[in-house]
Amino acid sequence: MFLCVCFSLHPKNVLGVRTFAETLMCTALYEAANSFLHQNFVDVSESDEFLALSLEQLLELTSCDELNVRAEEQVFEAVLSWVHHDPGRQEVLPELLEQIRLPLCRPQFLSDRVQQDQLLRCCHKCRDLVDEAKDFHLMPELRPLPAFKLRPRVCSSLSGLLYAVGGLSSTGDSLNLVEVFDPVANFWEPCQPMRTARSRVGVAVVNGLLYAIGGYDGQSRLSTVEVYNPETDTWTRVSSMNCQRR
Repeated sequence: MFLCVCFSLHPKNVLGVRTFAETLMCTALYEAANSFLHQNFVDVSESDEFLALSLEQLLELTSCDELNVRAEEQVFEAVLSWVHHDPGRQEVLPELLEQIRLPLCRPQFLSDRVQQDQLLRCCHKCRDLVDEAKDFHLMPELRPLPAFKLRPRVCSSLSGLLYAVGGLSSTGDSLNLVEVFDPVANFWEPCQPMRTARSRVGVAVVNGLLYAIGGYDGQSRLSTVEVYNPETDTWTRVSSMNCQRR
């Protein structure tokens, strides 16, 4: 005898389905629900199920790198909604705020939204966390922070980021180096280098992937193409063009 249950995942039921799958130790269903939850975090955060989460469940969720959000501000708003839903939750606000990557929020958002929230204004620990984020924006090189506070959520993909791909060194050599600039956090960080050095390279973004097309490797024009996946920080060769281009 076996039990067959079909679910249609939705932002309003995914948390309940995930709990059900965990209870039955149904790994496939749990992973499907978890993936849906991460991908649709913003919509899920507006559901009654989200407001009913325990503190431990919310901490686990907000610590996750895989949340699909356009900006860290959306995580902040979700947490504040959960806290404001029940006056008894105010005392755990500092613990939750520690999980939010406030340095990734825009300075204007920190000043106009975060700093002005009445609950945060009345909490010394919360004010310290907000000041820490604001100070980082003013002098990032003098304000070292835990790495996770500066790490964008993985599902933020390429949106809103600036990539510098290939180019020439000071001695005129073609480069395979790649760097990404986050205008919100205001810092550059290196990415996995391309497989081939390329100057005068064509770059395009399609379906969340970055394509490096053709270019010049220092000796000849190239017809080769490679694609970068920001979620895995990897470059993969794909089919070459019919002719060399730079």
